[in-house]
Amino acid sequence: MLTYSARMWKHPAMSWQMALEYLRTLVWPTVVLTLGFTFRKQLASLFGRVESVETPLGTVAFEKQADAVAQEAAEIESAMAGELAATETINPEIEDVETQEIPSREPQQITRPQHSNSDFSDLFELAETETTAAVMAAWREVERAVKAAGRKHGLAPITSQTLSGMGLLSDELARSVEDLRHLRNRVVHEGDILLTKSGARSYITAAQRIIEALELSQDPRFQALQYERSIVHALGRAGLPVEVGNRDDEFDAYGQTPAGATIAVEIRFRRRGELHIRDLEKVISKLPSLAVNVLVVTNAPLSQEVHELNSTYNVRPRFEVVQWQGDNDTPLLARAIGRLSD
Repeated sequence: MLTYSARMWKHPAMSWQMALEYLRTLVWPTVVLTLGFTFRKQLASLFGRVESVETPLGTVAFEKQADAVAQEAAEIESAMAGELAATETINPEIEDVETQEIPSREPQQITRPQHSNSDFSDLFELAETETTAAVMAAWREVERAVKAAGRKHGLAPITSQTLSGMGLLSDELARSVEDLRHLRNRVVHEGDILLTKSGARSYITAAQRIIEALELSQDPRFQALQYERSIVHALGRAGLPVEVGNRDDEFDAYGQTPAGATIAVEIRFRRRGELHIRDLEKVISKLPSLAVNVLVVTNAPLSQEVHELNSTYNVRPRFEVVQWQGDNDTPLLARAIGRLSD
């Protein structure tokens, strides 16, 4: 019996046809492998570039994220303006040692920052030709606004998180700044965005809205409100849950310790300067008629005479002044609450 190979060679025409089929089948894989080995470096670079190019869906996502940040910043600004419009009823106390200003009880007209499109016209124009450069320039404007806010409080370097931690910037606005920073990093550092003109314009609009909200947040009345809210939260974390007092109450808030002691809280926000004894005379004058201990919390540095008062005051009701400028100072609140709890 002839083998398969022997039978094949008995028919030369069939054997050559089959051999050609084998060659056709094998030639392209061989060519591909040879080219792949020869140009492996160039192909690796090409595939790397292909993987780094964002799809149109991702480009749309970037633009939508920028639009969302712009919308959120606009809503934050609107909420702040509404709060400031109500300061004649909330009336946070703002003191300034240099000018000795007395807070007015009269309603004050709220003036929103007026940033027209012309303020950012250069950036919108740049976005038509250099999208990445426009995004970088818009982010620099946001950074400049954050640093300007920090300089008003003698802080450097400063970030939005630092301002938020000090109770001088809302957490929501700080998050919006961080969202915008993340989008900028995706364009500049991560390189996973194919930035379009429309996307760059959305980013610039978001930066503009954030700067407007940042500038409005520097109104002393809003900062006083924001600081009061931060103190209420900080007192809770320090072991003294409090309820905010009404406008006609003697103090800003009242809390009860786990041991059952009631502590009245006075919150003093200052734009500049130290807190002096003369700033506390009104509070101290109330003490003889009170049946509760008093805690004064301020963002201002304590003068030497206030420090001395803290260390020497030993009558009832008890009285103490604490400086709180952020979460790092919350343990100071906890210790003061402990001393005022007996």
